[in-house]
Amino acid sequence: MYGRCFLKYASPVDNTTFDRSKIQRRTLSVLFLSSIFGRAAMTVLFTVSGLLLQEILGAGTWAGMATTAITLGSAVSATALASYMGRNGRRPGLVLGYMAAVIGAFLAIIGAQVALETGAAAMAILLLVGLLLMGVGQGATNLSRYAGADLALPEKRSQAISLIVFGSTAGAVGGPLLVDLANRVGDALGLAENVGPFVFTLLFFVLAGGVVFGGLRPDPLVVSGGLHDASTGKQHNWRQGFAFIFAHPLAIVAMASLVISQAVMVMVMAMTPLHMEAHGHEINMVGAVISVHTAGMFAFAPLAGWVSSRVGRLPTLVMAAMILIVATIIAALAAEATTWMMFAGLYLLGLGWSFGVVAGSALLTESVKPDQQVAAQGSADLLTNLASGTGALASGIVFEEAGFHVLAMIGIAASGAMLVLTFYRYRVGTATLAKS
Repeated sequence: MYGRCFLKYASPVDNTTFDRSKIQRRTLSVLFLSSIFGRAAMTVLFTVSGLLLQEILGAGTWAGMATTAITLGSAVSATALASYMGRNGRRPGLVLGYMAAVIGAFLAIIGAQVALETGAAAMAILLLVGLLLMGVGQGATNLSRYAGADLALPEKRSQAISLIVFGSTAGAVGGPLLVDLANRVGDALGLAENVGPFVFTLLFFVLAGGVVFGGLRPDPLVVSGGLHDASTGKQHNWRQGFAFIFAHPLAIVAMASLVISQAVMVMVMAMTPLHMEAHGHEINMVGAVISVHTAGMFAFAPLAGWVSSRVGRLPTLVMAAMILIVATIIAALAAEATTWMMFAGLYLLGLGWSFGVVAGSALLTESVKPDQQVAAQGSADLLTNLASGTGALASGIVFEEAGFHVLAMIGIAASGAMLVLTFYRYRVGTATLAKS
C-alpha cells in the first residue's frame, strides 16, 4: 500500500523533486542502525539454537536442523520479500520480514520452554517453526544490503553495500557476548537455560523493524524508479529472476560466489559450538569465538568494499575464495578444538565470507538490467539460503559420523571450486580486454 501510494515518484520527472544524495545518506544511516539490531538477533540465536535443539532431542546429530530451519526461512522469504518489495518498496518489505521474526521468536520461546519443562521432544517442532520465521527476519536483514545500493552511484555501489554489512558489526560481535546475560535474565523470568536469549532476539527484531518503519522515508526503491507497477502486469517472479541471472555470465559467477561463500561459512560455523563444547570449552569461550567470527564477517566489510572498487569485483572474489580455503584448512587441523586455531579459523572464515558477499552482491546488481535487479537479487538469495540450509543440515550428520575435520575438508573443496570459477572468469575477461 505504501509503495503504491508513492508510485508517482517512480518516474524520472518526479524523481527530480528529490535530493537523491541526501536521501541516500539517510537511507544508509537507517539501514546501518537496523542492521545492528537485526544481526544481533541472529547471532544470539545462532549461538544457542543448536545447543538447545541438541538438549531437547538428546543428540547432536540433528542439531544442524536449527540452522537449517533459519536458513530455510531466509530462502523461502528471499523471493517472496523481493517480489513484495518490487511492488511496494523496500520499507514495507523489510518491516514485514521483521514482523514475521518477532512472531517466530515468541513461538520459539514457548516451544523450547515447554519441551524442556515436560520433556516433550515433539515441542521441538514449534521451536523449529519459530526458527523458520526468525529466518524470515534474517532474510530481511540480508536484503537490506541491496536497499543501500538502490540510489548509489555505480562507482560507490560496493561501498554502499559494504557499509550496510559493516553496520552489522556491533550486533554481530556483541550479540554472542550477551548470551550469558540473556540466560541470567531468562532465569529471572523463570525460563530454562538457553531460552532467555530468545527474549533478547525478540526485542532486537522489534527494534530493527521499528527503525525501518520510522526512518526509511522516502523509500529508496521508489525514488530510484525500481518499482513494478502491478497494473501493467510486469511483475518478476523467482523463475524470471534466475532467467535474468543465467542470461549473463558475470551474474552466474556472482550467484555462485554468494552461494559458496554462504554455504561454507554456515557449515563450519553451525557445528563450531558443538565441536568446542565436546572438547570442554565453556559457553563464554564459544561465544567469544563466534564473536571473533562475526567480526571477520562484518567489521572489515568496508575494506572488502574498498578492495572491490579498487581492484575489481572478480579479483576480490578470487581473494575471497583463497581466504576461505585457508580458513577451512585451519579448521580441519583443529581436530581437538585448539583455542587459537578456532579463533583464527573462524575469523578468516568470516573474512572470506565478507569479501565474497560484498563483491558478489555488487557484481550481481550491475550484471543485470535495472528493472531485473530486485528479482535477480531475490532469486540469488533464495539459492544461497537453500544451499546453506542444506549444508547446515548435512553438517550435523557429517560432524557426528565423521568429525569436524571432515566437515572442514568439504569446505576446502567447495572454496577451491569457487577459486577456479572466479579465476577462470577473471582470466577470460582479461584476455578479452587484451584482444579488444
